[in-house]
Amino acid sequence: MIKSILLIIYNVWRIALNKLVHWQRFDVHWMQRISPLCALKVFRNGTIRVGRNCEFAAYCDFEAHGEGVLDIGEGTYFNRYCMISAHEHVTVGKHCMFGPSVKIFDNNHRYTSETGVSSQLNTAPISIGDHTWVCSDAIILKGAQIGKNCVIGAGCIVRGEVPDGSVVTNKQELMIR
Repeated sequence: MIKSILLIIYNVWRIALNKLVHWQRFDVHWMQRISPLCALKVFRNGTIRVGRNCEFAAYCDFEAHGEGVLDIGEGTYFNRYCMISAHEHVTVGKHCMFGPSVKIFDNNHRYTSETGVSSQLNTAPISIGDHTWVCSDAIILKGAQIGKNCVIGAGCIVRGEVPDGSVVTNKQELMIR
C-alpha cells in the first residue's frame, strides 16, 4: 500500500516537473502508471502527448526529437523495453497493447554507397489505430499506417499500410536436422 502511494506521488511529481520544463510540449494526463525506470524524453521542440490511464512498464524509452510529436491515446499499455523515436510524428490509438521490446521508429539514417551512413535522417509519420495489439519484438518502421483492431505478430517488421482488422504474421518455419 505504501509502495503504491509513493509511486503515485513520484509520478505526479515527475509529470509536474516535465510540464513545468516543457510547458504545452509535455501534455501528459495526471492519471498514469509510469514505471520509475521508464524514460519520457523531450528534446528541443519535440512534443509528447499522452491520454489518461496509460501504463508504461520498466525500461521503456520514448523520445520526441526536434519538431517530432509523439501522441499516445488513452488506456494504452506498453510492456518492458518498448522504444519509440519520433522525429516527425508517431500516433498511437486508444486502448492499444504493446508486447515486450517493441520498437517504433519514424526515421532512419540517410545512406549512399559513395559516402556511407549519415547523421541526417529520412522521416515519415507512423499511425497505429485504436485497439491494436503489437506483439513482442515487433518493429514498426517509418511510414507505417496500421489500421484499427489489428494484430501485429511477434517479430514482425512493418512498413507500409495495414488495413483495419488485419492480422500480420511472419512465415516462420522450424527446421530440425
